[in-house]
Amino acid sequence: MPLFSKYSGAGNDFVIVRGEELGLRDAGALAAKLCPRATGVGVDGLITVRSLSEELVRLRFFNRDGSEFSTCGNGSRCAARYAVDRGLVPEEHILVTDDGEILARALEDGVALEYALDARVERELRADVGGYERDGWLVRMGTAHLVLPVPSVEVEDFDAVCRPLRWREDLGDGGANVHLVAREDGDTFVRTFERGVEGETRACGSGCMAVAFALRNAGEAAGRFEFVTRSGVVLSVEFLEAGRIRLKGPAAFIFDGVFPEAML
Repeated sequence: MPLFSKYSGAGNDFVIVRGEELGLRDAGALAAKLCPRATGVGVDGLITVRSLSEELVRLRFFNRDGSEFSTCGNGSRCAARYAVDRGLVPEEHILVTDDGEILARALEDGVALEYALDARVERELRADVGGYERDGWLVRMGTAHLVLPVPSVEVEDFDAVCRPLRWREDLGDGGANVHLVAREDGDTFVRTFERGVEGETRACGSGCMAVAFALRNAGEAAGRFEFVTRSGVVLSVEFLEAGRIRLKGPAAFIFDGVFPEAML
């Protein structure tokens, strides 16, 4: 039976499995069975890793509801660590995703990813956040992200506030991830409602990059941002030369397991 591993990136957790071991099995259907916390392993998503060469691995990402998506910052760091841990690639290698190639470096204190993203702030908009109108931005970088500055991320009934925002018709097909952003005592806090999971996740790497793009578009001069995620872990986003961007944060092995026959 195929083996799997559980990894966590800043509290955003995943089951990772070799694509070669899954064969022709439906990875989306497996994710829908495996990911729920009450009846499965209890993770935010599933990632398949397939070797392409000594320095390249192909990644596919699946949400808890079985839907596939193009890229994931925390998931990519976890997959990079997994590939190094399994001896599939050296510490510096290339991840191939539907959104393009990512240069990954496994470090002692985490994993750094360098992207050449087609990211843009599509437009500014206004949204009702807990009864208050807030100005925000729609950022597209493969997945759509709605970024909304608020006085504090400690909003009452976070899911009830963010769920209708996630499905706003003007965000396009599939809606968007929703990120509330607050500056408090010199720190920048980000709290995320993630589509596909359909609830709060403890961190979102691609979301932090979207927030960085939004803040930069709004006039922030900083070339590097640090975001405190809901798990309390800090993810850093740095703008590099030639339009590249770096995401750095932890990626930790949790445990290995075997898929039960009923899930295959």
